[in-house]
Amino acid sequence: MRRAQPDTLKGRTENGGDRLSDQIAVVGTGDVDFRFLETRFAGPAGARDAFERLVADIVGIVHPDVQEVQANPGDWGIDAFVGDLGTHGEVHIWQSKYFINGFGSTQQRDVRDSYKSAQKAAEEHGYTIASWTLCVPCELDGPMLSWWTSWKKRTAKADSLSVSLESAGRLRRRLQTPAGAGVREHYFSPIFTLPSGDETDPSERGLQELDDDTRYDDALFVRQLDEARLPETFAAREAFFNAEILEREVIDKGVQSEASALATWRVRLSSTWSTAFNTACQTSPDRYFPKLYGDVLGAIETSHLQEATNLRAHVLHGIGFLHQAVDGGRAGWVRDWRDVARDHREGARKSTSAASTAERSSERS
Repeated sequence: MRRAQPDTLKGRTENGGDRLSDQIAVVGTGDVDFRFLETRFAGPAGARDAFERLVADIVGIVHPDVQEVQANPGDWGIDAFVGDLGTHGEVHIWQSKYFINGFGSTQQRDVRDSYKSAQKAAEEHGYTIASWTLCVPCELDGPMLSWWTSWKKRTAKADSLSVSLESAGRLRRRLQTPAGAGVREHYFSPIFTLPSGDETDPSERGLQELDDDTRYDDALFVRQLDEARLPETFAAREAFFNAEILEREVIDKGVQSEASALATWRVRLSSTWSTAFNTACQTSPDRYFPKLYGDVLGAIETSHLQEATNLRAHVLHGIGFLHQAVDGGRAGWVRDWRDVARDHREGARKSTSAASTAERSSERS
């Protein structure tokens, strides 16, 4: 498709003034070219979200009862589904991946991770996956098609379900049918309305409130805060909660630039914490470091703005990612944080073992 700068036709007010909210862009030819979504929806991030909606709308051509799942946190490995997510229900899942630049080893891993997320959610909530369909706006080359065919057969056999691929060509042909005309026009019309210049950037990720102050009571990162005599932990829980949402979104969407930005931010966070921790150890021989927590969070808030911008996120997401590192046993707030992490893991293991024993005893009785 011809890539062109948008021509704009501004609406006029009754007194002749321009109405920016009524600007009309004229771009391209109206062909089904998935890269056009980046022009239509203001860049790669908007295109990724639009592609997810587009897939749901394509499914809706045949299945009007299709539903979408909001990430809160995570989306259960589902972008669109038909069926019943209740206990003993059965669902057909469509997973969208905006792999606009092709399909390689990184994309293979993203696909496997998304499928595992879907199966994990199904096991936890008691429903069954009858079919799982991957939708991508690209075509696979020979080696990748060979991998897909093998993975599809193994997965379908192991989990007794249908696994399918809807790549760019199949999606395009669905949109070119008479039934798909309305969806095609909505996403690929060469004439569309530009957003008003004074609107908030729709692609910016916000923060969500945590409505349960007991969530994460058994988490290691909360235990580490308690050990450091930091009794007010709700803000930390809320940051952790939002980090989970962002992490799940990055994993599920499979945008390589965002995955790389997230990995880079994690490394930077680890460096920020370790520098402050080493300084605290040199400054005091005590177990407790009264300034460590505040110093680390302050450094993140003032020095990690670029990392947040790269992910269209807030620096509080970074604080949540640091709490994830603590929860994973890679950081802490007291001198012997490694011992705290080891004791916590051992306690969790014993608790799980005791619960399993009690469950088996209950079943026998």
